[in-house]
Amino acid sequence: MRYQNVELHNVCDLIEDDGGSGFGILRLPRHILAEINPGARNMARHGAGCEIRGMLADGGQARVVLRAVDRNTTPPIVTVYHGCFCGQSVHLGKEPTEIVIQPPPTLPVLSRISLAHKLPFDPRLVRVRLPNIHPVRIEAIAGDWTYPPREALPARTMLSYGSSITHGACAIPPEGTYAAQCARRLGCDLINLGVGGSAQMDRAVAEHIASRHDWDFATLEMGINIRQWPREKFRAVVENFVGIIAAAHPDKWLFCIDLFTNDADFEDQPTKGVGFREIVREVAGQCRSGKVVHVDGRTILTDPTGLRTDLVHPSDLGMQEMGANLAAVIARRL
Repeated sequence: MRYQNVELHNVCDLIEDDGGSGFGILRLPRHILAEINPGARNMARHGAGCEIRGMLADGGQARVVLRAVDRNTTPPIVTVYHGCFCGQSVHLGKEPTEIVIQPPPTLPVLSRISLAHKLPFDPRLVRVRLPNIHPVRIEAIAGDWTYPPREALPARTMLSYGSSITHGACAIPPEGTYAAQCARRLGCDLINLGVGGSAQMDRAVAEHIASRHDWDFATLEMGINIRQWPREKFRAVVENFVGIIAAAHPDKWLFCIDLFTNDADFEDQPTKGVGFREIVREVAGQCRSGKVVHVDGRTILTDPTGLRTDLVHPSDLGMQEMGANLAAVIARRL
């Protein structure tokens, strides 16, 4: 969405009426929040995939003031990119943190590299990438920003829906999620709609994705958050969720990912999510468009040492493998 003279990428609505200073952000529209599960409603406030974007004039300067609202085991890190190149990494605190941004002295070289390698982002585009798993208050955006033109951005956009794994719960930098790693390898922009602990495939979320026309292909990670559900219930929500999106976009590729490698895969007699992978495969195979693809999550995260000790969430190394493997799967179809 446009805010003054910058783009708030991956942001649908602002939170300005809660009595706090500055404003918060929502990755889902405010009008659907009452129709989705409470966990997803809360996770929509997190910054996964969200960026403050603007062009910075030669010799100009910009500033943003940000504040992390909460704390968890993953630190709230902001990275500042100039196109595809990282220039700063900043640890946010509960008190406002000012980030001053200037064009790097190497900008002419970065421009030549970007042109020679056909990089997807213009290096004159400043991208302030917000923490994945934290709500952030934006206290101020000021300076010599101008609104980014379309040609400064990638030609294609990937949309990713899923659990905390897609959301990026244990990815330390904003660009560390498997979805961001995948989009980078494909030269695409990213819309991250991961909702940690809450990927219940709400109908309102499916209808929202179906109503959007700003994405070119999508990944839908389904199953890990509802492993305790009966198989019949899981099948019904997967059929509904995928069906709504596929019907609205029959010409777009949908990559339906079942459960990534997880703790149940190391049990002799697993009790969680039994049969879920087969259900996702069957639902994807039944879609008539021919553009719905099943992806076995075990083929995306193959190395068990890419998991953290809970054996559910990938580490930064695991995220890197997942991004590379998923990009290879998608590239074969595009």
